[in-house]
Amino acid sequence: MLFNSVDFLLFFPVVTILFFAIPKRVRNIFLLACSLYFYMCWKAKYILLIAFSILVTYLSALVMEWLEKQGRQRLRGLILAGTIVSNLAVLFLFKYYNFFVENVAALTQNRLLLPLFNFALPVGISFYTFQALSYAIDVYRHDIPAEKNLITYALFVSFYPQLVAGPIERSTNLMPQIKAGTRFDFENMRAGLLLMGWGMFQKLVIADRLALFVDEIYNNYAGMDGSFLILATVLFALQIYCDFGSYSNIARGAAAVMGYRLMINFNAPYFSRTFAEYWSRWHISLSTWFQDYIFEPVVWKMRNKAAAAYVGVLLVFFISGFWHGASWTYVIWGCLHALFRVLEMALRRPKKKLYKKLGINAKSRWLQVLETVWVFLCVCFTFIFFRSESLEQAFGVVGRIATQTHFSALFSGEFFSLGLDEKDFTVALIALIVLVVADWLVYHKKDIYHWVVAKPLAARWALYWLLIFSSVIFGVYGPSYDAAPFIYFQF
Repeated sequence: MLFNSVDFLLFFPVVTILFFAIPKRVRNIFLLACSLYFYMCWKAKYILLIAFSILVTYLSALVMEWLEKQGRQRLRGLILAGTIVSNLAVLFLFKYYNFFVENVAALTQNRLLLPLFNFALPVGISFYTFQALSYAIDVYRHDIPAEKNLITYALFVSFYPQLVAGPIERSTNLMPQIKAGTRFDFENMRAGLLLMGWGMFQKLVIADRLALFVDEIYNNYAGMDGSFLILATVLFALQIYCDFGSYSNIARGAAAVMGYRLMINFNAPYFSRTFAEYWSRWHISLSTWFQDYIFEPVVWKMRNKAAAAYVGVLLVFFISGFWHGASWTYVIWGCLHALFRVLEMALRRPKKKLYKKLGINAKSRWLQVLETVWVFLCVCFTFIFFRSESLEQAFGVVGRIATQTHFSALFSGEFFSLGLDEKDFTVALIALIVLVVADWLVYHKKDIYHWVVAKPLAARWALYWLLIFSSVIFGVYGPSYDAAPFIYFQF
């Protein structure tokens, strides 16, 4: 079930109304049933995979807590290792097995020694697997006690707003909220609906409209001028930000209406001046997951902390590439970010000395702008590999940009025949200006929500209806209202 579908337009209000109408003692059971139904709308049989992950991590946490009381620390570690391996094995089978078999066969120049499986990739498997594993690790670290109530824990893993594409929640945040329960609050409802409305605007008006141009250019890259490929790559960076950011905002908004607080997943990332800052603002739930469960354990165990930091960065971004998909394009995307981050770390001190020697003010407004533009352009370059369906396409795009770029082509009559006509281009431009202004305010820590609600009643409702009508009138829809899936569903 897609957030931008008619089905969800019916599902969400019905579930929310019933959630507050029924007695509190059965709300978690009701919400769990709704969450499982929400997931089963894609492929009902894959609910077994979520059930497996839930049961394994639930039982292992209880066993680890019991072993702690018995003083059997070594066995606790073995239980955690078994939990991690079993969950990752399921993820490997459905997401990486065919990729592994095909690459082994290619490297050995032999025929396939193992059969390939025609599995459909379970939606959201990477997200709920990481969420379940974080709980088991948290229990092992004594960050949270093992949850005795299976309903509470199952709802934590399968909570429908963030089940399919995050944010990847932590047990220390969401679990206590589920256990404590919630009550209806008008402010929560208003804030949640406003966030959902903004998310719908990002998806329908911006992301899906930009996709028309990006898909046309990338699907026919071999005959495209490099200027069109550059523009399509920049627009893809904005498309994927609005697409994924919209899902996170709708998820957070839907949860907020019911009284639950989910973590912020995006925080104006394209205003970042460094790659470190960028990854503290982009897909925050995943980057902090890697920080807490991979980077810090690696750094903590190594004696040479300076070398450990570099090893941790390389490891995290390599894994992050594979997390996104079983393709070398994603691996290269991750490795490019690792390269930029490592260079940034290595050049930090030399850069400061150079600025001091040349008398450059590091806090200069123009220098900040240049640093922001540099980071954004580098991020856009990495997205060539992220967007391309193969290495051949990625290198083909890079090659045409390097050798066949004529910016005069952008001003030819061909431009408006490549997915966006003049009307769509104008709408996209206005919507992007709104996005940039909103993110600029967020980046400078302006409270947009309270600024809106502080307005007079008439002004507030004018803004609400403007947001709604903009999405309804200027949203991009397919035949028979075919809702476009969110990009991160494939991960």
